[in-house]
Amino acid sequence: MKSKFFYLCVCYCLLCFACKTVFCRKARIFCLIHTATPSHDTRAKTVYETWAQQCDDFVFFTNSPMDSNIPHVVYPNLFTRDHSWEKIRRIFNYVAETKIDQNDWFIRADDDAYVLVENARAFLSNYSSSDNHFFGLKWSFFVSHGFADGSCYILSRAALGEFNKVMKDPAKCPDHHRAEEDQEIARCLAHAGIYPEDSRDEVGADRFQHFHPLEQLVMYQDSFAQKYSYYPIREGEDNFSSQMISFHHVSPYEMRFIHFLMNDLNLSPV
Repeated sequence: MKSKFFYLCVCYCLLCFACKTVFCRKARIFCLIHTATPSHDTRAKTVYETWAQQCDDFVFFTNSPMDSNIPHVVYPNLFTRDHSWEKIRRIFNYVAETKIDQNDWFIRADDDAYVLVENARAFLSNYSSSDNHFFGLKWSFFVSHGFADGSCYILSRAALGEFNKVMKDPAKCPDHHRAEEDQEIARCLAHAGIYPEDSRDEVGADRFQHFHPLEQLVMYQDSFAQKYSYYPIREGEDNFSSQMISFHHVSPYEMRFIHFLMNDLNLSPV
């Protein structure tokens, strides 16, 4: 009897330990949000007060100090859009060195994006952050396997670790002056054998949107989108996933309205 009781106690302790580590806890999402001085009191403030609060942790990265209540990292010499790649390298290195062990997934987003964090969480629950994963809206140029954007993209903990390694090799991941950081990170990750994956839903609609919701309705009337779409084109409402993860080019007013509809509006059944 005593040995059985001891055995059960040991099993209970091991289970408690596992739940406090990785097996039972909810996956943690860390959000990295790109902003700049002109947007601190508009876009960035709105992101901070809306969807960023649904991340388990987050940081803004910018070119000048923000409100001290908002977690942020400042890169004062990198102040234009053309510095995007330089900033992305530095913020991902910072996060990899300080936040990687406490988090599972890393969402990099713009300050004019609205991210449905809980939809992202549901999508990511199908994958292990211990494996290399890279998600976003997939385009079919620049690198052979395409690159991912769509107002935000997502790296697993393992993929972030690999990116932090490969970015230290200038032959594979050059540190140069370029605005298109989404293309550059895809090139660097490709050298580590990591490519953007299919993030569409069950019917083939995009979970990540590159444009404003109204722009998205006519996205594939655009010649660029027609030419470089990685997957077969879906027109209009057919390309709006019921499991949407992100919208782009959203104003602060629209962001607050979307947030109200998604989180605060209680509709009564008709």
